[in-house]
Amino acid sequence: MVFHFYLGLFIIAISEILLFLEFHFVKVFFTPLAWTGYLFLIDGVDYRLSSSSFIMNRRREFLLMLPLSAAFWYVFEFFNLFLKNWAYEGLPSFGITLIGMTWSFSTIGPALIETENLIISLGCFRGKQEKITIPRTFLYFLILLGVISLSLIILTPPGIAGYLGVLLWLGFFFIFDPINYLKGNRSVLRDREILIPLFLSGLICGFFWEFWNFWAEARWVYTLPYSFGPRIFEMPIFGYLGFPLLAMEFFSFYSIIFGWKGGRDADNYC
Repeated sequence: MVFHFYLGLFIIAISEILLFLEFHFVKVFFTPLAWTGYLFLIDGVDYRLSSSSFIMNRRREFLLMLPLSAAFWYVFEFFNLFLKNWAYEGLPSFGITLIGMTWSFSTIGPALIETENLIISLGCFRGKQEKITIPRTFLYFLILLGVISLSLIILTPPGIAGYLGVLLWLGFFFIFDPINYLKGNRSVLRDREILIPLFLSGLICGFFWEFWNFWAEARWVYTLPYSFGPRIFEMPIFGYLGFPLLAMEFFSFYSIIFGWKGGRDADNYC
């Protein structure tokens, strides 16, 4: 196993111990610390299984994914000014908060993509599904639908906007994925075999996000205007379905930025 696997395991373990001992720095920065460890650990496992990983073979791309993830998530924070679906508590001073949030946000996209790659590397997905041809008019319709979805969040009165959270988790996908399809990049619409790995990646990351967030001092809480089912940690159970949509959005976002055309995992799907 490569060195950064053990580094990731160590970061997660020592963070958990110091959190239990109420070490103030770890209580405040627990979420980004845990996810930094997660990225190292998962990438190490992925390399062990497939002899290929982002950190070992695509390091420049991995490093670019970090600030891109933070920038993309700050766009989500902008839309939350209208939705008001989540808020933060236990935050330190503004400067420290900015560092902690940017650090945390930078791990979101890489965690989803690294987990998707690991799921593929496990070897349970083999072969390719037959691809389908989608009319351009339908692709343009999806892009328009995505623009309308995001616009509605901003234009809807505050008392109603909070109910439109699902549009945020679909809007960017409706815009980005058809563009990838049209450009010949990897897309969920064309490469439908990546749907299951992305779905599982979203659920896995979503669970750990909520698990680690639950114990942190600086954390997010949900301020939804509606209630649907019991909660697992802070998240209502049905809310976990939003994480697979987030995985698809980040995949589509990165595919546009990096022009993904294929990859070492192209033949490893079921």
